[in-house]
Amino acid sequence: MLRPQAGRFAVISLTAVGAALLGGCADLMQRSTIAPEWFQAKAVEVKGEGYPELKDIPTAEGVKGAVAQWEAEAQSLRKEEAKVEAQFAATPPPPTEDEIRAMAAQWRAEVDEAAAKLPQAAQP
Repeated sequence: MLRPQAGRFAVISLTAVGAALLGGCADLMQRSTIAPEWFQAKAVEVKGEGYPELKDIPTAEGVKGAVAQWEAEAQSLRKEEAKVEAQFAATPPPPTEDEIRAMAAQWRAEVDEAAAKLPQAAQP
């Protein structure tokens, strides 16, 4: 049997130890000197530091160059597109499933015919 004073002492001791442990964890981000780089970066992110200020974001610049220059570039790209489209249109479509099966059957028949022409091995 535990005495009432011993139980009270155990509760107080556990509370004090728990508070000390939690207090040590609360300041871990600032005191950690052996933490890896990613931990330090995450600590900065969690604190809200390291984000750019809105005033530091650059403003958009206008288009540089003359309109005629951009029109010439667009025309050049359209010509390249036409070449690629012509090449694509010139390539034959891939064979269908039925055509593949027919080719396989033809090749199988040729192999079977060649195998039948081979001389038979003598049975011992």
